[in-house]
Amino acid sequence: MSRMMSAELLPKWRERYERRGRQGRSRMLDEVCEQFGYSRKHAIKLLRAKLPLASGRPKPGPQRVYGEEVLRVVKALWLASEQLCGKRLAPALELWLPYYERREGRLPVRLRRKVLAASPATLDRLLEPARMEAPRRAMGGTKPGSLLRTMIPIHNEAWAVDHPGWMEADTVAHCGGSLAGEFIWSVTYTDIFSQWTEQPRPLEPRSGRCSGAHAGGRGGAALCAAGF
Repeated sequence: MSRMMSAELLPKWRERYERRGRQGRSRMLDEVCEQFGYSRKHAIKLLRAKLPLASGRPKPGPQRVYGEEVLRVVKALWLASEQLCGKRLAPALELWLPYYERREGRLPVRLRRKVLAASPATLDRLLEPARMEAPRRAMGGTKPGSLLRTMIPIHNEAWAVDHPGWMEADTVAHCGGSLAGEFIWSVTYTDIFSQWTEQPRPLEPRSGRCSGAHAGGRGGAALCAAGF
């Protein structure tokens, strides 16, 4: 069926199909299948498409309660709260809303009630498109570099070691939920073969220097690393 025929005939056929009884629909399906070579299931899907509503007729179903004005406020607070989930964002809105109004201006009473009345499920549904546009990134305080790779043997395949010495090392930022300001760093070493773990003294906040020897383990024993 060409597009022109589809635009001209389908609306009439669908209207006739909706008005007919069971036997009349069956005969009409036989005619469509015979004329265009469609399967019966395809013809049923084609003719069961919803008819356009008459002009002036209200759209059935519940009316939308939370519109773009609610989404604008909720999205701004959601981004400011580091993208909380709906269950945590719902109680936080009451605490954050006065600060939003202090910056953006007083909200109308009706809009304010809608924002505070939104359930966690409603908040998640409203913010679903925003989550796709601005996915949350994991916090990381370190960046990959090539300096250590040239100084220390790097094992980048599966760990199949039969003797101690191959280590894993990782830095831990004791910063809470933000990397802003000063906080303490620590380094953790783990031997892959024995699973022995060492946690030396933390690094100084600004200089990045360790307040104790990194090679010093429990009792001051040195870690002899074959590679990382």
